[in-house]
Amino acid sequence: MIDGQVGRIAVHDLGGDGPETLLICHATGFLGQVYQAFARELHDVARVVALDFRAHGDSSAPEDHADLTWVGMANDVARTIAHIDAESLHGFGHSMGGAALLEVERAQPGTFATAMVFEPVVPPHTFPEGSPLQKAAAGRLRTFPSRGHALMRYAARAPLGLFRADVLHDYVQHGFSNDDADEITLKCAPENEAAIFGKAGTIPLSSLTEIALDVVVAQSGDVEFAAELATNIVDTLPNGRLLKFPGLTHFGPLQDPVAVANEVRQLITT
Repeated sequence: MIDGQVGRIAVHDLGGDGPETLLICHATGFLGQVYQAFARELHDVARVVALDFRAHGDSSAPEDHADLTWVGMANDVARTIAHIDAESLHGFGHSMGGAALLEVERAQPGTFATAMVFEPVVPPHTFPEGSPLQKAAAGRLRTFPSRGHALMRYAARAPLGLFRADVLHDYVQHGFSNDDADEITLKCAPENEAAIFGKAGTIPLSSLTEIALDVVVAQSGDVEFAAELATNIVDTLPNGRLLKFPGLTHFGPLQDPVAVANEVRQLITT
């Protein structure tokens, strides 16, 4: 646990004894430990570290939703990096995590030696109030009778049902806390997740023109907003390269951690 801008930030060592260091920045609503399967694929080339953003996982949740901007998430990444002892740092960001990673590189050029972002959400404008993403997040079930109940529910429906089985298990194991009523409760509260989606766009698309780093932008085979946005992001970055995963969805790193990690491996080692 380290001191953040609005509370404590949980930083997880996901193992590895390779010569490099990789920082994983997770997607909205998730947490660092859900990328354990992804990390294991890279243990021979890197020590893998992941943070929990504010209001996620084991990190503190700010009292004011005004502190849930995506620029604030970038501040969490910067605070985490300040506590990582790494001569050469590589970055992997997923969705919101990708946007936060890019903002850190923009504000502090040279932070990352390499960077891959899987469908980072850096839109040209904020989402409208009451967007489908906000409504879906706000409507998530907060509690379950047990982890077994949660696992069965999630496995039976998309999108979590598309996750590899061990990844879904990690999410249910680490993404919930036990309360006094012998139930389990989501660590990322639905109202916080909805508020975070409402802040998307606080990192503007135009800011990416300031990033000189070669950035690999991964794109799934979805026909959704984030996949379409990936092409715009590559066009905006001075040195962006599009990498397509046509058989995966927006949750690709959790759906097929081997395929995505193999591309990260190639990027780090070459």
